Amino acid sequence: MKKWLSVFITFCVLSAAIPAGAEASAHVAKLTYGHAESVGMSSGALRKIDGVAKQAIQTGMTPGAVVLVARNGKVVKETAYGDAQKYDMGVLLSHPRKMKKNTLFDLASVTKVMGTTQGIMKLIDEKKLKLSDPVVKYIPDFGQNGKEHVTIADLLTHTSGLTPWKPTYLYAGNPKQVLKIINNLPLEYPTGTKRVYSDFSFMTLGFVIEKITHQPLDVYLETQIYQPLKLKNTMFTPDARLRHKIAATSWGNPYEYKMIDDPDFGYYVEEDPDMFPGWRHYTLVGEVNDGNSFYANGGVAGHAGLFSTARELAVIGQMMLNGGSYGKEKVYTPKTIQNFTSEHAFGQGYGWEKAKNWYMGDYYSSKAFGHTGFTGTQVIFDPAYNLQIIVLTNKQNNGPLPSGSYPSTGPLSREIANIVYTSIKK
Repeated sequence: MKKWLSVFITFCVLSAAIPAGAEASAHVAKLTYGHAESVGMSSGALRKIDGVAKQAIQTGMTPGAVVLVARNGKVVKETAYGDAQKYDMGVLLSHPRKMKKNTLFDLASVTKVMGTTQGIMKLIDEKKLKLSDPVVKYIPDFGQNGKEHVTIADLLTHTSGLTPWKPTYLYAGNPKQVLKIINNLPLEYPTGTKRVYSDFSFMTLGFVIEKITHQPLDVYLETQIYQPLKLKNTMFTPDARLRHKIAATSWGNPYEYKMIDDPDFGYYVEEDPDMFPGWRHYTLVGEVNDGNSFYANGGVAGHAGLFSTARELAVIGQMMLNGGSYGKEKVYTPKTIQNFTSEHAFGQGYGWEKAKNWYMGDYYSSKAFGHTGFTGTQVIFDPAYNLQIIVLTNKQNNGPLPSGSYPSTGPLSREIANIVYTSIKK
């Protein structure tokens, strides 16, 4: 009797230590595959995703996609649709390369949360960094033109006052030169007065990580986040030998060229795009689409450059839903993940987005968090349901619209998310 009482008390203590919203994941610490019904979902309802994804391909929104849905540590849907590469510089391939479940995608700005924010969370958890720290503590030259009081929290919440975007590659050819440009930037608005999504905030965070760890950003994330989770297909600057496994994106960089060339398209830029001699004129496969990442930072930057698969993103997602642990690996504590995914400035998390109906759908809980990427990538995590929805597309390989923009895959993600939530049995 005493033995069973001891076991019961131990169970109660362990249960109390499980982070809110992650009760089920305590029993399924690592991802496995399972039937939807085993986690309280309808497999019949989830099959509706197939029609939605195929319609997006038929209407030209994207040539292909991979969709993954997991709940309570069980992957209940993982499906590839369409083509990983359909066009080569606008020419339809005679034999398009089919999309596969293990296809790698250029994540674009999903890098901000599955890369840079992960590193910041770990450093804060290890007390090597504080959210209230001014950036100048780590990069003294950053404190020019009114930036001396900008903090790590300001960067994470996109309230720093830094410009959203500029083509650094017109004047910089390496990270050292990029950092010098950032250090010299003026603020576009007083820090903390509004939220303006900024690649430069996360470029700066990448440099902060490097200053603290004395390692390149990609090396730090590889050794401290991805390797411990046994991820083999999550990386910056993929080797050329992996090209056959990577979804193709844009036909060069026509969008960024137009951003510089057309004063009414995107951000006003005084410079002439033809002053830059390095424009790519080939279909991008395994090279990050983002110009500031590729041209100026060698493909490794805090705002863009990470490649991964839906399955490996789901491992990171499950680690977060578990409260910062996966199997035997403890990346950071539940307190850290709860802090970063709670509402802060203007209702958003630290790095993470909250309450974004346009791609999260209509039924997410107040605990849900996620992010999107310009290449057509979306990740949604909801601790209240121990749920993750990952929608990865290669929309840019269909080429730009007549306007010069690309179709938004937010509506596709929204529709998929609505199907997923309504598939959960009450």
